[in-house]
Amino acid sequence: MKFFKPFLNKLKNLWQTKRWWIIIGLVILLVAGRLVLAKSQDQEQLIFISPTRENLIKTLEVSGVIDAKEKASLRFLAGGKVTYLGAKEGDSVKKWQTIAQIDAASVAKSKEKYLNLYSKERLDWDQQLDDVKDRTIDQEENRTVEKNQLDLENSVIDLEIAAITVANTVMSSPIDGILVQSPTNVSGIQLLATDSFLIVNPKTLIFRALVDEADISLIQTNQSTVISLDAYADENIDSFINYIAYQSTLSASGTVFAVEMPIDQIDSLNKYRLGMNGDVEIKIEEKANVLTVPLIATRERDEKVYVDLRTGKNTYEERELVTGMETEEKIEVLSGLSEADEILLPE
Repeated sequence: MKFFKPFLNKLKNLWQTKRWWIIIGLVILLVAGRLVLAKSQDQEQLIFISPTRENLIKTLEVSGVIDAKEKASLRFLAGGKVTYLGAKEGDSVKKWQTIAQIDAASVAKSKEKYLNLYSKERLDWDQQLDDVKDRTIDQEENRTVEKNQLDLENSVIDLEIAAITVANTVMSSPIDGILVQSPTNVSGIQLLATDSFLIVNPKTLIFRALVDEADISLIQTNQSTVISLDAYADENIDSFINYIAYQSTLSASGTVFAVEMPIDQIDSLNKYRLGMNGDVEIKIEEKANVLTVPLIATRERDEKVYVDLRTGKNTYEERELVTGMETEEKIEVLSGLSEADEILLPE
């Protein structure tokens, strides 16, 4: 037994040594195989495409709202009781048609009141002039005289306003259109001076968008547009730019210019209502039958544009391009590529 024990230990050590070498060899083979597989997969993932000829359209998209070019907001100069209504909200009205009338008697009484106040101020003023005409007055008394003169002038203004109010107890529409807003649909209601009637000509509906000053140089009248409203996401309205504001306005995003497009639709106000939000796509430029490549396949360096041109099965080299018109997805190739070439499309 003692004779065989050393021999068994040698066999055990030999087996353990060879087993580790086998394990190491398997690990090496596994790693090498994985590297080869990864390299093969990387080569298989390379995608090459050819430039294509197509019509290229450059557009600018901005947001806006439905409005009307011809509309009138009307109100009485002073509050009063409505004695007559010639139209209700939603009714069509003709130019110069009477919309509403307020009680002229109460307004006339207001005029009479201001006339009395004027007469009183006038008497006080005349009396004061008589009191000081034959003597010298000090500075304090002179200021009092000047204040009384201002009071007299204000009473004259109040009387004139009252006269205008009496003359404007009847409200008429200055345009043909639809009464889209009314503070009341029944007579006998007391109106405030702030209550207003809104009349809109439905034939003058527009889509008004705000264009940033950085893009306004791209906008011209008669450019084609496609309007998409949030309320009718599946419908498009074809139009064109017919007005560009001459003066800028300020918005949350900075300095902008209003741009308008007509909405020429039958019975449009019953569908396209004032204040509806949407977007408009403005056609800035269009080129026919130009050679293009995807914008994502290009890169820019030192103000030059490059692509990776295919040279073999899975090889490529850098190629400089001369480019032209650019959209959000495509770029025009003026020189550097032909339709027979293939370029690398990044993942």
